[in-house]
Amino acid sequence: MVFIIGAAASLLLLLAAVKFRHTSPFLFIALGFCYALLHGHQQLQQQIKTPKHTSTQVVVHSLPKYSAQKVSFIAEDIGSKQLYYLSWYKHQDVALPELAFNQVYQLESHLKPPHGSVNGVGFDREKWLFRHGIDAVGSVKTLQATGTGYFTLMGLINQWRNKVSALIHGAFAEPRVNALIHALSIGDKSHFDQQDVQLFQQTGTAHLIAISGLHVGMVALMGWLLGGLVFKLRPSQKITKPVVQVTLGWVFAGYYACLAGLSVSTQRALIMLLVLGAYQIVRRSSYAWDVWATGLVLVLLIDPLNVLDNGFWLSFIAVAVLILAFNGQSQPKSKIWAFIRLQVTLLVGMLPLSLAVFSRVNLLSPLVNLLMIPLMTFVLVPALLLLLVMGSIFQYFPALLVSLITSVSQLFIWGLDWFNQFSTWVLNTVVVEWWQYLALIIGALVMVLPAAIPQRYWGLVFIFLGLYRPHPVIPEGYFSAYVLDVGQGLSVVIATQNQVLLYDVGAAYDSGFNLADAVVLPWLQKHNFGKLDALVLSHQDNDHAGAAGQLLQHIEVDTVWGTAADHKACVVGHQWLWGGVKFEFLSPYNLLPYLKNNSSCVLKVTGVNHSLLLTGDIESAVEYRLMQLPNEQLQSDVLLIPHHGSKTSSTEAFIQAVKPELAINSSGKYNPFNHPASSIMARYKAADVQVVDTQSSGLITLHSFPSLTVQSLRQKQPRIWR
Repeated sequence: MVFIIGAAASLLLLLAAVKFRHTSPFLFIALGFCYALLHGHQQLQQQIKTPKHTSTQVVVHSLPKYSAQKVSFIAEDIGSKQLYYLSWYKHQDVALPELAFNQVYQLESHLKPPHGSVNGVGFDREKWLFRHGIDAVGSVKTLQATGTGYFTLMGLINQWRNKVSALIHGAFAEPRVNALIHALSIGDKSHFDQQDVQLFQQTGTAHLIAISGLHVGMVALMGWLLGGLVFKLRPSQKITKPVVQVTLGWVFAGYYACLAGLSVSTQRALIMLLVLGAYQIVRRSSYAWDVWATGLVLVLLIDPLNVLDNGFWLSFIAVAVLILAFNGQSQPKSKIWAFIRLQVTLLVGMLPLSLAVFSRVNLLSPLVNLLMIPLMTFVLVPALLLLLVMGSIFQYFPALLVSLITSVSQLFIWGLDWFNQFSTWVLNTVVVEWWQYLALIIGALVMVLPAAIPQRYWGLVFIFLGLYRPHPVIPEGYFSAYVLDVGQGLSVVIATQNQVLLYDVGAAYDSGFNLADAVVLPWLQKHNFGKLDALVLSHQDNDHAGAAGQLLQHIEVDTVWGTAADHKACVVGHQWLWGGVKFEFLSPYNLLPYLKNNSSCVLKVTGVNHSLLLTGDIESAVEYRLMQLPNEQLQSDVLLIPHHGSKTSSTEAFIQAVKPELAINSSGKYNPFNHPASSIMARYKAADVQVVDTQSSGLITLHSFPSLTVQSLRQKQPRIWR
């Protein structure tokens, strides 16, 4: 019904916009919003709403991504046409299977609605799943080939890409070179380790290892130049030179885009090339803004959800910056100086968006790009394209070309490693307030105006104003607590007037993914917390302390409290005062023997009028012992529910002894332990205690001033898209 109403509203707006097109452009804007919302609503409607076990027939829709413990891939349900993001985990010593394309599989799987953590920072998994049309996520129980073929265009393309991947593995043995060639040839960036991913981000060259407009445009240029040569050798009066050049440019670009799996970024590049080529073929005189606007409209008409991609904004705004700065100006005599000026203009013009997307800007990026873009676009990409064409035809890579590409790739990586040592040139900051964005946009706009505009240096004033970050002031005796959404784990930040404490840090996994890099560090950076005065690791379980090593590598910590031998023991008796707020350990009494959950560090935070009790994973035995404390020492206004809401904790007597107004639980959506248990939630409800949980609330923010308030990020920023 909602879809029908939306479609009718869009039709009415379209008719009104056509009739009043000369007087009311806002009707077209309203039409665009309705069109985009209809697409978003349709995608949400396709997603499954509750977990379910399914038995259905699927085909592999994407290149599988293999790791030591699992293989992940997107599968298309033949019957419902829904897309599932599936993971098949390795069992004992049984090797992970090689998945075939254009082959029907019988799938047994436990599917869940698309979900992810919500913290306002880092990778938004829910957004990624929504943007790529994923209707469910799940783990494979069984997957058996039926022997039936099911041919699709994407299946044929992925089969081709898989063969190219096998050739790359056989020809390039060095891991970093192998990963780079995979990224530049078939758009598969899963072979990079976390260190190299951070290298590209730190040096501002992430755009160079992603197949996007720059690479597709370069390949199209090669086809365009070849078309000019063909026309020169075989001139024709029936087919004009622009037609030959544009056609070959499209063919080359299409070939490369298919190798990249027709990713969203390559689709945008193809559309822009189609627009540019169409203008050339019809020989219609046009302004640069005409081509830009036509391409923008076509991209959004074909897929309005492009606005959810950072690459969409980065590519179109980068082109807009260059048009604004250089359109209609005479070309400088020095090509090198022109390229340097172009890179500096992009650095300044893209500053607001770069800080919004990446929270960092490398001030050396003009110099890095000055050296690396020519190496990439004029040497590595053309040589790689020749290699891929020969590999597709002859099913092997010539050794001489492999050697050349290896040498160039190593030079590229070595250059980035060298530039990465100048970390002081990386501006790490997060723009939070709307007025900061406004000041940065005004400043960048003024700075990139054409040279004929006088006094452009005033733009620097606005840029510096936008970079100013006022630190929120917490009055003495008060505190703020932030329960981060780290899935089935725990991480809580406590901030007082001048100090910051982190209680647990979340998990780390064999794949290299860890909650410190994914959530905790980006969140601390966003809130301008450059160091930690204390880190408390409640106990040694992975979901609480697994990512501690990664955290300690990237942020200064004055004191680490915990239960391990190299920690300062978090035993009863230790207490301190920060800004009028008291911190006190209530358990354990000793660390030997180590009792796992029941050795958890229990920390009470007490302000002038409110208190918070952090309990780790304690169970009923420790709860009973804590109840022997004086009432005023145990009672707290806010209780972190022990052990994620497990049935082993939260006894009725303990809840009555603590007497909380509010209970906060940290658990993962659809977690395998069914935390929090329904019986435990019933106990809190019976005690008239309000309960909030990260799995339904995302990041939970608690302020003790001027009165006790709690906020849920999911409720504050509901999707499409936050």
